[in-house]
Amino acid sequence: MRETYQYGFDRAMTHPHDDNAPLNKVGRRCNTPRKIKKEETMINRRDLALSTLAISALALSTPALAASADEEAVAKKVEAFRLAQIAADPKALGALCWDDLSYSHSSGKVEDKTTFVTNATDGKSKFLSIEYKDPTIKVVGPAAIVRFHWVAEQEMAADGKKVPTNLHILMNWQKQGDEWKLLSRAATKL
Repeated sequence: MRETYQYGFDRAMTHPHDDNAPLNKVGRRCNTPRKIKKEETMINRRDLALSTLAISALALSTPALAASADEEAVAKKVEAFRLAQIAADPKALGALCWDDLSYSHSSGKVEDKTTFVTNATDGKSKFLSIEYKDPTIKVVGPAAIVRFHWVAEQEMAADGKKVPTNLHILMNWQKQGDEWKLLSRAATKL
């Protein structure tokens, strides 16, 4: 039978006390789970910040061993697009673009797919070179964000004048089934 505690008028607890009783719960055969101290469950912010910095530094200093399959597929499409522009190939350019393409030039002129392909292949100028420098590709679900520095030279058919271009390009590619197609493009003069 369990002994009960008694309270007196002075509210002091009185009960039989054993001076030799163990102070820990195991020694007293207590079956209640041990309470975890708050300090044991708290994450030390400094340790968290240091570990986050260490992981970030490792990620930045270690190059990716291989790009994802989607990143590689987009890179191939971007290169095919560059080659189709140099060749002024309407069939290749058309196959690489969505029907709802929004193609924005550095002048601010925006073209749909039909207008872009027509103007890019009309023979009024010809690309002597197009280089996509420092490209980055970031795949986000069924979309890919591609950025690069465009350095090119065109020759005008009318007068043979050579025109250099130096642009920053942003392309948005979207996956359609298993194929990546250009959805939008924007250019900014540098």
